[in-house]
Amino acid sequence: MTMLRRHQRIAFANSIHFVTLVTRERGQWFVASQLCREILPTFERCRAKQDLECFGYVLMPDHLHALLRQRNEGSHIPKLVQDFKKFTSRFWKPNSYPDVTLWRTRYDDVPVPGPKAAATRLEYMHANPIRREFVTSAEDYPWSSARDYAGLEKGIVTIAPL
Repeated sequence: MTMLRRHQRIAFANSIHFVTLVTRERGQWFVASQLCREILPTFERCRAKQDLECFGYVLMPDHLHALLRQRNEGSHIPKLVQDFKKFTSRFWKPNSYPDVTLWRTRYDDVPVPGPKAAATRLEYMHANPIRREFVTSAEDYPWSSARDYAGLEKGIVTIAPL
């Protein structure tokens, strides 16, 4: 039996993953509307390029969560993360940390066993801004897929039905 190494990525067709990217230094990096309007389209372009489905996302001030399905075999999620970090680090760098990269090198990629677990992760993501007391309703937070699910408006990232 082969043991998985720590941080080894599991990549197979139709697998669902809960992905979390965290900034190198925790803080209030993604709070300006203009910056969020630049970060999320970059994520969308990288997602589309790798042909991944996104069931939900939330961009918080110091991290990004996304629930993604890999349609094909291969390392599509690591490629998305690599491209996303590369492109966002080019156009934005924290002034307070000019010699520090924007993102942490490692990221979390947790395989989700099925639709029920995926729905639980989606609820967790959408409740994140409420837990941080940014809003009282998930639909009021503009940088997540909660507004898509509520039928209020389409977000920047294309959402596939769960």
